[in-house]
Amino acid sequence: MQDFTGRTVVVTGGNGGMGASHVRGFHAAGANVIIAGRNADAGYAFAAELGDRARYVALDVTDEQQWHAAITTAEAAFGPVSVLVNNAGIQNPAATLEDTDRQNWERVLAVNLTGTYLGIKAAAPSLRRAGGGAVVNIGSAMGHGGTAMFGPYVASKWAVRGLTATAALELARDNVRVNAVDPGVVSTPFIHEPTAPGQAAIADHFSPEPLAVPRLADPAEITKLVLFLASDDASFATGQDYVVDGGLLLGPALPAAS
Repeated sequence: MQDFTGRTVVVTGGNGGMGASHVRGFHAAGANVIIAGRNADAGYAFAAELGDRARYVALDVTDEQQWHAAITTAEAAFGPVSVLVNNAGIQNPAATLEDTDRQNWERVLAVNLTGTYLGIKAAAPSLRRAGGGAVVNIGSAMGHGGTAMFGPYVASKWAVRGLTATAALELARDNVRVNAVDPGVVSTPFIHEPTAPGQAAIADHFSPEPLAVPRLADPAEITKLVLFLASDDASFATGQDYVVDGGLLLGPALPAAS
């Protein structure tokens, strides 16, 4: 198990789904965790549950001033940031590009892409003060190919891959590694709840049966990779995106041999 004792870790979208799993994983490994998100009631309750090594910070990832306030709060509470996990993300209501409302397009890009850029921008000075560290951006397997009806999300996650590689080059000499984790379909509210009122949830029309690993991922499985990439065990890994999708991008698996 990786050891993050004494390190300050910021996780965006840390209140639920994968974010909460990442927070729990780092906390269990000894880290001081900043739960950054927009749901204050859930955030404060989660921090209280975890105890003294956890703080909730209100953060809209599209707001640069809130980013600076979040990093300032993290440093005041626990010291310079050693790990940033850009986890916050949203999905667009299912629609063709032709029928996609521009406001929906811009909102998805603002949260998924601009929010990640602003996080790196705000955290970089703190990571330098810590003597180095790691950034882990949460991408998506959908950032490796087209998916009809989800153009804004696909575009944002493709872009996160390029942003990750660029940030890795810019921060390498500051001893900061930057990688991305690209999950497939994970069993979270993001998948099980409708993307918009009146629309079906993604889980309602997705079957993992053809996959090499024929099931949805558990959030803890993604967290293990996030912790590895943020740890000293991954000291030679930077600028990469790691797909963990149960074989989704590979295509249908053969039936079991009889």
